[in-house]
Amino acid sequence: MFPGKKKLLSESLARMGVADALAGVFLGRGLMVLAYHRVLDIGAEDDYPADPELISATPRDFETQMSFVRRHFNVIRFAQVIDAMDRGVALPPRSLLITFDDGHFDNYAHAFPILRSLGLPATIFISTDYIGADRMFWFDRQAYLLYCARPGRHRLSSLGLELVLDGIASRRAASERLVGELKRVPDAVRHAALEELEVLLPPRDDAPPPPPRPTMTWDEVREMSEAGIDFASHGVTHPVLTRLDDASLERELRYSREVIYSQTGKDVPVIAYPVGKADAFDDRVADAARRSGYRLGVSYETGINPSAGFDTFALRRLAVERYTTVGMFKSMLAFPQILS
Repeated sequence: MFPGKKKLLSESLARMGVADALAGVFLGRGLMVLAYHRVLDIGAEDDYPADPELISATPRDFETQMSFVRRHFNVIRFAQVIDAMDRGVALPPRSLLITFDDGHFDNYAHAFPILRSLGLPATIFISTDYIGADRMFWFDRQAYLLYCARPGRHRLSSLGLELVLDGIASRRAASERLVGELKRVPDAVRHAALEELEVLLPPRDDAPPPPPRPTMTWDEVREMSEAGIDFASHGVTHPVLTRLDDASLERELRYSREVIYSQTGKDVPVIAYPVGKADAFDDRVADAARRSGYRLGVSYETGINPSAGFDTFALRRLAVERYTTVGMFKSMLAFPQILS
């Protein structure tokens, strides 16, 4: 179905109340996993100096979404999924997991109070080297550098890539192209390109400062953990795991798990693969994750999972994006096979 028709149908279903009436009807034998990144109101998108693609919802929309979820679904934890696996039983009807990727500060500032007020559990997959480090995630940093750079043509020699920067549209397009290239190259090349970018693109005189507080602190992680939010691995440095050699892969998997355990005192049986699309994880990555002590691996591939017998290291999720209206959200959950 074309995106425009999908949006029209979902909004129509929501206006008629069909989505509310039938939410979860088609999920009686399935496991749904929602995927968020940031919960943040950025105002005018063109004025936002980082990557707007990371925005999943405004706080207001997130509260509406979570209230809908609370009414219609059995919101569970990954521990319950693992328990059902071990006992060989199906999950309860309309089982749903709420997840976030990366560890952005707004997860603490905006999402956490809403989840707590509604009594909903969630899992935040964190890249441990960024927590408390007061620096932007590499994929957001490149968007900021391109947004703030002087106009003109800039050649990034480490990738053989020419960046044409003029108005906001060209900068967003260049950022999308660049981050796509950075996800495809070996990890050493990614690091070299990011270092070159810092030198290549000094900010123009009127450049805005970077957004404040990019990530949460470990104190905030512990506070959330004690209040019922689970934390799991998203690697150490947020690399694409398939682009790593064996030793680096092992470090990303084992060290991130050990750090989260040392900070929260809780086991870490789940990893969400950074980036998470089909080329970001494979059998080699899944095997390494098993050896590192993980029980589940979560992708960013779209779809729902059977309530029993699913691929434990290729769980699918439904991404919530900044353009996911409330009507689209309701209809996506009510009719996931059609609208996801």
